[in-house]
Amino acid sequence: MARRLLSRMILNSNTTSIKSSLPVLSKKLHSQVPTKEIQIPVKFGHIAGKLWGNSSERPILALHGWQDNAGTWDPLIPMIIKDRPILALDFPGHGFSSWIPPDMQYYQWELPRIILYLKEYFKMEKVSILSHSMGAIASMRFASVFPDDVDFYIAVDSLIYDDYDLDAVVGKIPTTLKKALIAQTRLNDEPPAYSLEEMTKIWHLGTRKSVALESVPHLLKRGIKPSKADPNKYYFSRDSRLKYTLFNPEDKKFVEALVRRLKCPTLYIKAIDSPYSSDAYSIEMREILEQNNENYEFHFVPGTHHVHLNNPELVAPLIKNFIQNHNLSL
Repeated sequence: MARRLLSRMILNSNTTSIKSSLPVLSKKLHSQVPTKEIQIPVKFGHIAGKLWGNSSERPILALHGWQDNAGTWDPLIPMIIKDRPILALDFPGHGFSSWIPPDMQYYQWELPRIILYLKEYFKMEKVSILSHSMGAIASMRFASVFPDDVDFYIAVDSLIYDDYDLDAVVGKIPTTLKKALIAQTRLNDEPPAYSLEEMTKIWHLGTRKSVALESVPHLLKRGIKPSKADPNKYYFSRDSRLKYTLFNPEDKKFVEALVRRLKCPTLYIKAIDSPYSSDAYSIEMREILEQNNENYEFHFVPGTHHVHLNNPELVAPLIKNFIQNHNLSL
């Protein structure tokens, strides 16, 4: 059933209506692997996806990080794709996907619900997941609360939210809520516009240089639009309300209960130069996962939080070995 539905999605995909109007930003953006743009309907619009491969088999879902988009997988997917298609998705508010309705706010547990929606929409018996950062955290939650519905889960540099100081978190909530309220009044306004060179630097610095300058074009392809006021400039097209998502830390016992339920083959790749998931709390959760999941693999690699984007050659062999070791299909 999933195979027939995917075939129908490809046939009905409206690629021309969502192609980026940007110039070719980098030769690295091109690949020999065929791709198609698809749209998955939701009540508030659609979820956009970049489908890699020709096969009509059940697709692997590739889920990006906060304020990134499906372009984050452009360098890696050609290195690992084999027999099954890979569907790199834009979460709502990101990339080519629709924004949530006005007066609504993005919520951290909404993303696991979206994974469930995709599973039901494609009529999948199992879900296969490749994920990074926010996408990895959402996928861990989904794989933990639906342990029988995931056949493998690959996470790059994140599994859980870090153990932030709760007083500092609470102290920032009033400012975040006020800014979020202002953002609701500007949904129809065009944001500030910049040249492509300026936007590349802004994105690079906005990630604290985690996304290398030469990697930014992969994200720009789905993350900016030409300005109506100045056709020589562009603006960031993601929903500004994403900046004011309340990423609330969760009780340690609650997170531990999630981690203990994660039973599917799991590969966690941790970037050495990334500040995330490096505290004692995160290490303890990884140790619990290792004790409770005999199909868990963990590897350190040199690189930043976006190591899969900047240095895919370091990540690809680990993924292919993981798939082979567990007799999985990629």
